[in-house]
Amino acid sequence: MAMKKRAEGRSPVLSPVPTETAGRFSGRMCGWIASACLLLFLLLLPTLYDGFFGGSANFELHRVSLIGIFVIAALAQNVLTGYAAQPSLGNAAFFGVGAYMLAWTTNDLNCPFWLGILIAMIASAILGVIIGGPALRISGAHLAVATLGLVLITGSLLDLWDKAAGRQNYDLNTIPLWLSDDRALYFLIMAVVALLLFLSFYLLRSRVGRAWIAIRDDEAAAEAFGVNITRYKLLAFVVSAVLTGLAGALYATWATTASSSMSSSDQTIAFLAMIVVGGLGSIVGSVLGALFVGFLPLLLGQLPNPLVMGSMQIQVATLTTGIYGLLLLLALIFFPHGLSGLVERFQGRRDTRGGQA
Repeated sequence: MAMKKRAEGRSPVLSPVPTETAGRFSGRMCGWIASACLLLFLLLLPTLYDGFFGGSANFELHRVSLIGIFVIAALAQNVLTGYAAQPSLGNAAFFGVGAYMLAWTTNDLNCPFWLGILIAMIASAILGVIIGGPALRISGAHLAVATLGLVLITGSLLDLWDKAAGRQNYDLNTIPLWLSDDRALYFLIMAVVALLLFLSFYLLRSRVGRAWIAIRDDEAAAEAFGVNITRYKLLAFVVSAVLTGLAGALYATWATTASSSMSSSDQTIAFLAMIVVGGLGSIVGSVLGALFVGFLPLLLGQLPNPLVMGSMQIQVATLTTGIYGLLLLLALIFFPHGLSGLVERFQGRRDTRGGQA
């Protein structure tokens, strides 16, 4: 009788999906929809720019291409610092090496453009292994200072290379003709960005990504659970170096020149500002940080140059690094999780309202 009563008390319908699972599925669907809308917007952007800017549409589109390159660089910095918790300041070295390797292989060795891109990425990976190996023995501020020294050394060597060759910059003279079209370059860069974001999404949710996050959260606990700390830290250095080298090669293509200033402390601060302002350990944060930092020079360009303050005259270009530093300070104080944290907080409040309704 008791079993019969329990059977009669059971509901004939299926059990409802747990709220947490439903919310996760809803959030994932919203993410895919947002990604599809963003891709559609990027495809239509050249047409929209034709209507807004007319004859200067290609010039404005050229600026947007630069932000796409910054997204790749920010993603690379976030893999190493935001996910693997390695406070490296050396990515600007890979940025400069990638650009110079592309210029050297295409100009002097007469390699095809795509082979030059591949060689630039391989050279950056090798440098990442060379630097990442010894860097595994140190951590924290010591690692940051050591990798910043790498940037300064690399910048000096690239500058010495230019002076020895009797030039100021390393101009690219053999870029494919079709890439001289700003629209073609825009679509190329955006296609690379979309592919890398897609691959990063799955990489960071794979065993490798989970290992990086475990190291970030508690290195001792991760090692106790069998995570090979040395292997995964070195892998983070290599992945970050390859992505940054690719960004450097694309930047040289965008600017049709490579400069030793690409490997400098200013560039390091710019990369760091992207992930801190955008959000550490977040793919969305990499995109938002690149957008914010990428548009900052455009906003500063609207100021009169030189900027007159009483008896002082300040070149606007000299303000950029200072503003990056100020953004870092303000973000750490008021938005410790960056712009992506604000987005997640808004989504959480929206989900809460939806659940209460």
